Amino acid sequence: MFGSGVYAGWIVVDLRALLALALLAVGVSLLLLGLLVRKRAWHEYVTLFVALSSILLIAGFFLLQTGLHHPVIVERDFFPLR
Repeated sequence: MFGSGVYAGWIVVDLRALLALALLAVGVSLLLLGLLVRKRAWHEYVTLFVALSSILLIAGFFLLQTGLHHPVIVERDFFPLR
C-alpha cells in the first residue's frame, strides 16, 4: 500500500434545485401521460410514469450540472486523513 491512504471530503447537495427538478419531472410526466396515453392497464401507466419521470430527472440533472452551470452536487474539498 505504497502511496495510498484514507481520504475524506465535503460534498454539497443543493436540495432546493433537486426538489424543484424532481417536482418538475413528476409534473411533466403526469402531463404527458394524461395527454398522450389512453386506455391502458394500470400497471402500464405506472411503468410509463416511472420511466418518464426517471428519464426527465436524469436529463434535467445533467443539464443543470453541465450545461447551465448550476450544479446540484458539488465536491468542495478532498483531503487526506493520514
